[in-house]
Amino acid sequence: MILTDKEYKEFLRTHLDLLFYVGREKKIISDNISFVDFVELDFKIKLKCRDILLENEELLNNYLSINFDRLTTEEVKILTGFKKKIAGDFIIFKCLSNNAIFLDIKENKFYAVKALGDRFDKFFDRFPVLVKTTLLPYKNQIIYDGFIMPTGVYFGSGMTSTLKEDYKNAKKNNQILTTI
Repeated sequence: MILTDKEYKEFLRTHLDLLFYVGREKKIISDNISFVDFVELDFKIKLKCRDILLENEELLNNYLSINFDRLTTEEVKILTGFKKKIAGDFIIFKCLSNNAIFLDIKENKFYAVKALGDRFDKFFDRFPVLVKTTLLPYKNQIIYDGFIMPTGVYFGSGMTSTLKEDYKNAKKNNQILTTI
């Protein structure tokens, strides 16, 4: 249900380097701050960098262009995958052994999402739960971008029953998306 340690570190390093670039470009962080110091900064600063990145895809294009010579092929694949992001409100319906089932409430689509370093049930004590996050393609699977914001909304038995039926139908009809 989580990435391998190697995959996790690769994604984290690649994503944080992009956020570091966004932070400097948009003057969220000082030019004096090193990447190592940026990694240690408060979560809210990295979240602000992420939010600005979501609003402006040109930042990603610029980052790729400026850093193309130093990025590995795998890093370029990871970063270009960000262009296929799906950001919004999701219901984490349930945790399975290999992934968690997310429902995009806007598109009414189910996604099988892998956690990064910790399982989703470490963050939430029960399911289903409504969250805000961004889904990304990563090596023929779906992950989230590391920022998952709880809304505090949990669902009662009536709504859970409806979600179960929707999930069963989606599963029966092979409509659980495993790639973006």
